[in-house]
Amino acid sequence: MLARLQAAREEVEAAAARSGQVPATLLRRLAVLKLAVPITLILGSAMLWVTEQGYQRLERMYADLKTSRTFTRELNNLSFLAARVDATRAEYLLARGTDNLARHQGALREIVVTRERLVGSAESSLAVAEMETVLRYIEAERAELQRLEALQPGAPPQQVDAQLRPNPVADGTLREALGRLVAHERQRLDVAEEAAATEVRRQRWWSLLSIAFGVLLLILLFQTYRTELDEEQRMAQRLHEERDRLERAVRERTRELSELATHLQHLAEQEKARLARELHDELGAILTASKMDVGMLLRRQLEPKEAAVESLRRLQDTLERGVQLKRRVIEGLVPTTLRNLGLTAALEVLAEEVEAMSGLRIERQLPEDLECDGDRSIAVYRIVQEALTNVQKHARASRVQLAIEVREETLHLQLADDGVGITPAGMRKLKSHGLRGIKHRVDAFHGRFHIGAGPQGGTVLHVELPLKDVPEDEIDTSGDDGRGRPAMTAGVGTASRAA
Repeated sequence: MLARLQAAREEVEAAAARSGQVPATLLRRLAVLKLAVPITLILGSAMLWVTEQGYQRLERMYADLKTSRTFTRELNNLSFLAARVDATRAEYLLARGTDNLARHQGALREIVVTRERLVGSAESSLAVAEMETVLRYIEAERAELQRLEALQPGAPPQQVDAQLRPNPVADGTLREALGRLVAHERQRLDVAEEAAATEVRRQRWWSLLSIAFGVLLLILLFQTYRTELDEEQRMAQRLHEERDRLERAVRERTRELSELATHLQHLAEQEKARLARELHDELGAILTASKMDVGMLLRRQLEPKEAAVESLRRLQDTLERGVQLKRRVIEGLVPTTLRNLGLTAALEVLAEEVEAMSGLRIERQLPEDLECDGDRSIAVYRIVQEALTNVQKHARASRVQLAIEVREETLHLQLADDGVGITPAGMRKLKSHGLRGIKHRVDAFHGRFHIGAGPQGGTVLHVELPLKDVPEDEIDTSGDDGRGRPAMTAGVGTASRAA
């Protein structure tokens, strides 16, 4: 048996060591998952930088397009204003009116203002000669405006005519310069629009690639996480199965130990029975014969001396005490009442003896006909005997209630006292041999055992004992740690059949 226990211990330790190991593949997946986070951040930052650079290029292209359109619009406006100046000049020369002169001066002012906008919108890449031609034309018109504004109000037409001089830049030259500039700007617009379209397509592809890469990365991360989760679930399942296997192994080993202890206890009971038979058959016969001989001598009235008669009487008393000693020893080893009259009668006799010796008042609720096999009867008897012994030793009680009933093939036993009670520390004491013996007797028949404080003080002991053998697959392996549900609800004050 010791070898089997040692093997079971080694098996349990090996299983616990196996259950604590983590597969290397799971560790690698965890490492990949941890490494994927910084990789995702780096790639996301790179994608954001590339997208931002493309957006800035698009902004510069848009600004160039806007500038080119503004410059083209100003060139077209200058061409219109040049034609208007020629028209207002001709109108004045024909009508010689003050209003005509004012309209001519207004057209000149608009041309002068156009110079500032053209210079602000022009780019260094424009043709220098054409731009110089345009600027010379504007400067000439500006000089004419200054001359006209320098005249006194109401000046005669001759003085005004003297200030109207032909522009050094011919009309055809100006139109050619403006045409070339407009064509150049249109070419720039086409190039910028094509570059912008190319950049938009590039950004589109970058966005698609970024989204595709992000989705792929999310799929990989999700797959890794799912794989890790599946592995953890499988590991949890393996741990659960290993735990169940360990629990089954522990239950099996515990059952073997319980069977061993039960066997040893059965051997002890057999030894007690054998000793009781020897005392009854041999010592009882000797003492009975001696008593009969002494009684015969006294009845024959041999008229011995007074001293001899007194000695014979003392011998008779001694033999009587021997007979009583024999009876007490036999009853202590194997109660004859239990064997001959049954469990109920044996418990009645036990209660009467305890009352006579200790002064306790024991109230009993015992069934008239309680059928139990021999092993269960002696187990119940010993449980009650040990419980009453504990009450006498530790409880300092004055009243005890003993109740037994049978429900659904189960014997329910309750023993309650009105003493000082039992503390949790007292229930956990490892050297409480009496409680351990009771617990073992109950476990031997796969019953339930509970001891604790009563609702009105004192201590209450509950025992549930199956009257039939429990199949292996129906054994309750949950155990009972002393906090289980009470087996019966009867209290100390319940009406009972008094001793």
